[in-house]
Amino acid sequence: MKRYAVFISCEEYKEFDDIAFCHSDSVLMENTLVEYCDYDRKDVQLLLIYLNAPEYDVPYLYQIISDIIDRMEKEDTFLFYFAGHGMLHKEDEYLILPNTIQNNIEGTALSLKKLNNILRRAKGHTFRILDACHSGKDVRGVRENTFIREIIKSSWATLASCSENECSYSDDKLEQGIFTYHIAEEIKKWELGKGITFEALKILLCKDLQQWEKDKNNGHIQTPTLNGSIIGNVDFATRNEKEYEYVLRDRKISIGQKGEVLEMNTELSIVNNQSIALWEPNAGIVIPKSADVIEILRNNVQLKEMELKGIYNNYQNESYEFAAEPLWNRTISLLRKRVLALGEEFVSEMVGIDKLEYVRKLPDFEVINLAMELGFINSTGKMRLMHAYETITHYFEDREVKDEMTKSEAESIIRACIQYVLGIDESEVVFEYNDFRTSLKLEKLDGNTTKLEMLKNSPYFYKRTTIRTFVNLISTTEGAEFENVISNFDTVLSVVWNELSSDDKYFVGTTYNKYVSKGKKEYIIPIQNALKKVGGFDYVPESLRSLSFVSAAKKVKGVHYEINNFYNEPSAVKELGRMGSKIPRPAIKEVISATFMVLMGNAYGRSFDAVEPAKNILKKLTESDWIYYIEQCLPYDEEVLSKMYAGDARTGYWCEILDEFEIGKYDFSNTKIKEFIKYSVKGDRRNVKAIAGAYLKKIGSM
Repeated sequence: MKRYAVFISCEEYKEFDDIAFCHSDSVLMENTLVEYCDYDRKDVQLLLIYLNAPEYDVPYLYQIISDIIDRMEKEDTFLFYFAGHGMLHKEDEYLILPNTIQNNIEGTALSLKKLNNILRRAKGHTFRILDACHSGKDVRGVRENTFIREIIKSSWATLASCSENECSYSDDKLEQGIFTYHIAEEIKKWELGKGITFEALKILLCKDLQQWEKDKNNGHIQTPTLNGSIIGNVDFATRNEKEYEYVLRDRKISIGQKGEVLEMNTELSIVNNQSIALWEPNAGIVIPKSADVIEILRNNVQLKEMELKGIYNNYQNESYEFAAEPLWNRTISLLRKRVLALGEEFVSEMVGIDKLEYVRKLPDFEVINLAMELGFINSTGKMRLMHAYETITHYFEDREVKDEMTKSEAESIIRACIQYVLGIDESEVVFEYNDFRTSLKLEKLDGNTTKLEMLKNSPYFYKRTTIRTFVNLISTTEGAEFENVISNFDTVLSVVWNELSSDDKYFVGTTYNKYVSKGKKEYIIPIQNALKKVGGFDYVPESLRSLSFVSAAKKVKGVHYEINNFYNEPSAVKELGRMGSKIPRPAIKEVISATFMVLMGNAYGRSFDAVEPAKNILKKLTESDWIYYIEQCLPYDEEVLSKMYAGDARTGYWCEILDEFEIGKYDFSNTKIKEFIKYSVKGDRRNVKAIAGAYLKKIGSM
């Protein structure tokens, strides 16, 4: 028996309101059924459809489903999942696609009648889950829900998100639709080895949503609705043997072999399998979406009255560049100050460059990257500040630009600067980090299962910062504090080692190598003991040669983010290419990352003269180098993933490079990576963007 599935989601629309979190819902459903049930990823198609994606037209989607239906056998099952707009039109129900045209619904939207006609040909069993959405971010259902009334009449074995005249809602904190979120949770909590039926699932979903209504107390009512002709106990999935830990009212719960609930810890405060960490990334201050510039500037706590007047007067006079530039300079200066307040040596270790003159004049892009890694801003803050940085650089440092900054560009810069930096008291931010650092020096973590569990389940930036803070503390503490630090380091490294990216594992190994080279025995022994515990000596470089490669790669990245990058990149890339004929394994991530950044370019294009030297660097890579980078490094390489996620020429360049170097012929062990490579070499930008987005979300960068 095979389980087939097609997941379709749409968020951005040409002629309808946009919707939030539909792609997240689709990814969640796919991951849940593959990871926790008997679905094989090769029999599943995840289609995250974006605006202006002509390849995902109506005939193509019908054909995908038809091909699956035609190869089904008697015992096979097929699940169709959709998250997006739904509407009734001329006595037919339609699933609305991003490019659906209102005066041509029949030709540009999916007809449920046609879909049902295709599904009727199936030899096996077919199921549908429809999270039919409308009306924006908070409300995900049609107010007069004729669509819901009709689909539950005509579709066989259909589980709909709400009943007639109700709405389907989403949750900003969960970043999911309520309906799909609870489907996934109930599947994960299902008794191991047992079949999952729509009938039993629907009963649990109704209870979940009744509890949600009670907890929220906002008057929202949403009742899942099941309709169809189901003969016998036909299941659409079977729960596999993978156990799932979840949380119920601040208690961590584990599901046993027979579905029994085992309480593990009543002291942790965990939501969605993630701890409330001691130190959370800063989401910035709350500014209403509709706020004008006056209202935004009122949130400032860092600017003087004279500065504010100058900024606002320039804005009023439509001198947008001169309103944005001083605000940006103050913002980046303050953010750099916050980062450097943690110590120059610590920052040096964070950026991987042992040059204090570089650290003291830390480039803007490094400041923003570090600010996110340290939790001073969250991933959204980083995205918005990087966009502001690129805009400012474009207008002020490129003398060939004749256009003037627009009002909307200036407003975007002002909002980002106030929300994430200038509206926050800097003393509170630094104090928060210092509290965290002090706790690592003075508290005994060995045996503190609560805090270790919180650390293990914290966002990735927290783990990374903790390890790098420990490395800095080892060299800056003495006496009893030093003894406590090395004990805590040993304990924490054992807890988070398997969660670390290879890049951060190599950081520990390179640090050990640095102390060996300097003969610092007091530091060598504790790090050596910690590495022995986790089997980490594969990540200790044989020489300092790798550090030279990393330094050269960092220089390429620095040039890439600076003004005149198209002019300066060729010489920096050639310098990196002259480093040697073989790239040391510890330097693979930084070197390939920097090379791809040049080859993919930025929003304005790429440096033509840097392309061939960059490709020459890639020609040095062996098959094992490619597999190592793509499987072990790329899922954590935020800078390259962000370029893929742009969905423009940058994504196309990634696809062209992988096709040119015939990466599709390599034997990758990870099935998700195989799928990703398949889409890349085919030039499927939309799916490449979707998977890059999933990786970014996983590492907390979305």
